[in-house]
Amino acid sequence: MKALGTPEDASERLAEAALAQAFSARPDLRGKAPHYAVAVPGLASPSYHGVESTTFHVAETEGAEPSLFLKVSEPCAAALLDPAAAFRGAQTVAALGLAPEPLHFAADQGAILFRCLGPDWRPATLDSLQQPDSMATVIEAFRRIGAGEALGRPWNVFDAIRTLRALLGPEADALPPDAWFLFDWAEAIEAALTAAGTDIRPAHADPHASNLLFGPGGALQLVDFDMACDTDPHYQLGAFLNEACAFEAPMKAGIEMAEGRFRPDVFNRARAYAAADDLHWALRALAMDRLSPRRGLEFRKYAAWRFLRCRMLVGRPGFEETLRAL
Repeated sequence: MKALGTPEDASERLAEAALAQAFSARPDLRGKAPHYAVAVPGLASPSYHGVESTTFHVAETEGAEPSLFLKVSEPCAAALLDPAAAFRGAQTVAALGLAPEPLHFAADQGAILFRCLGPDWRPATLDSLQQPDSMATVIEAFRRIGAGEALGRPWNVFDAIRTLRALLGPEADALPPDAWFLFDWAEAIEAALTAAGTDIRPAHADPHASNLLFGPGGALQLVDFDMACDTDPHYQLGAFLNEACAFEAPMKAGIEMAEGRFRPDVFNRARAYAAADDLHWALRALAMDRLSPRRGLEFRKYAAWRFLRCRMLVGRPGFEETLRAL
């Protein structure tokens, strides 16, 4: 880990400015000499994390173990992120005991300083999420967040898809040849959900396995609040089950955990939202491919996988009937 004063790139310059501000503003940190190092190198494929921000482990003094965690938004992703909303979301969820404590928000750097969870906490794996105890723990965390106070950031996946389409433009060369087909289905899904009626509740809304950390005794902490918002809870449920479950049987078990019994209408909603979520993240990856200066990240590969999964969902026999049964 290195001291402040010798940043090697733009991300480290932002990190040092944010740390200097935090260590000056907080009485418990004032007068200490922070040291930092990159925590999670960016990876866009096969998993998508650390690409819209850079993260750092931070020690309060030289030679100490890291006790803090700094997340710095990538300036290139400014059109996709709202760090102030992410900080508010982190505060709300941390108050429920479901996230590490956010200590400081450096607005000019788009940076949030957290308490570090420590080495006993590990990101979930897709295998572990299919275990009934782990799945139930995640779904219960979603329920507790959803029962709490609004986060003040209304969001829905269909508006996000439209925003990303506009950002990419009609002639985006990275779009697959059948993009029109997927966009038509997204519009059909939105129309069906609107006709059926939706709810709005606070949500973490980014249930990738890498954002779900399990620790001692199977305890859960959520991280990465860039997507924290007020949205339809069935969107979050559908995105999570799409991430965790390769087959319908465990998805149905997840619906039962969330609803108290298996409900076919909620299962259909979850499948519909899963397709929209895949399309959203495919487009988001293509947007980052255009915006990010980090050319070594395989954004298009990740986008191709999410386009494929969306295509498989909407192309399933009976998917149109799924929308009729919302």
